[in-house]
Amino acid sequence: MRVLFVTVPWPTHFHAMVPLAWAFRAAGHEVRVASGPALGPAIAEAGLPAVILGSDFAFVPLFRAEAETLYEVDWSAISQEEVAERTMRMLDIFARISDVMLDDLVAFATSWRPDLIVYEPTMVAAPIAATVLGVPKIRHLWGPDITYSADALQGKVIGGMLARYGLTDLKTLGDLTVDPGPLGMQVSVSYDRQPMRYVPYNGPGEMPRWLTEPPRTRRVLVTWGTSMVYLGGAKVFLLPHAVAAVAELGVEVIAAITHDQRELLGELPEGVRVAEQVPLHMLLPGCDAVVQHGGSGTTLTATACGVPQLIVGQSPDQVILASQVAQAGSGLMLIPRGAGPRELKGEIRDMTRRLLEEESFAATADTLRRDLESQPTPGQVVSILETLAKG
Repeated sequence: MRVLFVTVPWPTHFHAMVPLAWAFRAAGHEVRVASGPALGPAIAEAGLPAVILGSDFAFVPLFRAEAETLYEVDWSAISQEEVAERTMRMLDIFARISDVMLDDLVAFATSWRPDLIVYEPTMVAAPIAATVLGVPKIRHLWGPDITYSADALQGKVIGGMLARYGLTDLKTLGDLTVDPGPLGMQVSVSYDRQPMRYVPYNGPGEMPRWLTEPPRTRRVLVTWGTSMVYLGGAKVFLLPHAVAAVAELGVEVIAAITHDQRELLGELPEGVRVAEQVPLHMLLPGCDAVVQHGGSGTTLTATACGVPQLIVGQSPDQVILASQVAQAGSGLMLIPRGAGPRELKGEIRDMTRRLLEEESFAATADTLRRDLESQPTPGQVVSILETLAKG
């Protein structure tokens, strides 16, 4: 059987699908991963065959223009309608990225003839290609389904994409949605989901020797993801301030950063360990808490490791993820409300202290971990999708 995975060139959207792609290959199936040129290296690093679609599309300036306003919003004070409108603007950028890749995707799929097309929610070109070919379309989530009610994606961009192939409507939810998250963190949806155990993959890396040593005291990981600075600039990179806040608690602090974030660290408190380009699935086991920005990969990896979380939400998707974690009881959410980094320092310190001292957070985080572990493995989901492909 041939299985085509399709994603926008966004690493965290791709990383969530890697375990299922590996499982298909382990079961003896042919797999290809199609995306834009920017994702080619990440696909290769995951050990998967890449198909490059379209040309280099300058989408980063579009996100940066939107992010300049997103990260300054007090999300606790605006209406749900405005949150939805701002979310739609971000999703429309993803739709424009899909548009650039659509024709190459249809051409490749027509030639290669996959039996299944698996795609992440923002890659709206994929269900179009699957509809053109008449093959099952499998939607693969990378966290709580924040795009579920995104009917605005059926707007001008998608309308033009559909018209190019003589289509008038599109079932963006696909024939089945694979959900690697715990039910306790999912938003309310009306479709039947196919649960799948979340197997953390946050890219390649080497495990530092010190990780094999027992912690000196309680250990807290602080990370601000891989794309925050990329899109929002240095002003949204709160990691140094969060590290300083957590260090006041007398715990062992790990600052997880990318290569390009090193110059933004400044002077850190004595004893802070800096883990540069180390995957979170190596760092989080053994941690007692994590302070983070609300990325889907970070959130689900922490959940899979049973680690309580403090999420500082600075954009709509991050606020939604933070609220799901807080509602589940496995962590806390902090919305900056226009406050600067120094003003947030005390709140970050006090909330992290709560995560460490109040036993309910660790207990709930462990419950969610066990919930994930009880879900079908990627290999078991492959068997289910094989049956679907056979009709």
